[in-house]
Amino acid sequence: MKYNLVVKGVFSAAHRLMGSGGKCENMHGHNFRVELTVGGNDLGDAGMLIDFSDLKGILSRILKDLDHSDLNTLEPFREKSPSSESIAEYIFGRAELDLTGSSAEVMSVTVAESDTAYATYISQRNGPA
Repeated sequence: MKYNLVVKGVFSAAHRLMGSGGKCENMHGHNFRVELTVGGNDLGDAGMLIDFSDLKGILSRILKDLDHSDLNTLEPFREKSPSSESIAEYIFGRAELDLTGSSAEVMSVTVAESDTAYATYISQRNGPA
């Protein structure tokens, strides 16, 4: 891809990581930080891959559905532990749907649960970033 754009967002939520075998099986919360990276080769007439405000809007709508929730009770995580990895994959899929028909495609989503711990889900089409 010639161009990569990144937008960031935050949400607060609680979760339990069932089957982790540790203290994270107890309910606890994070102020999650999210980075959504999209890429593409073709710029529109305005010289942009996608307007940053449109991209921020996509991420904001996705995070609004997660914010101030018990992630374990949400449909995407009822059968799948809401780990940072799973959350990144979920956001990736939602963003992909929202970008259908756009010249931009989702490259990766990074979800950080602290300053020192984060997970990235990377597009399987393009290999590691």
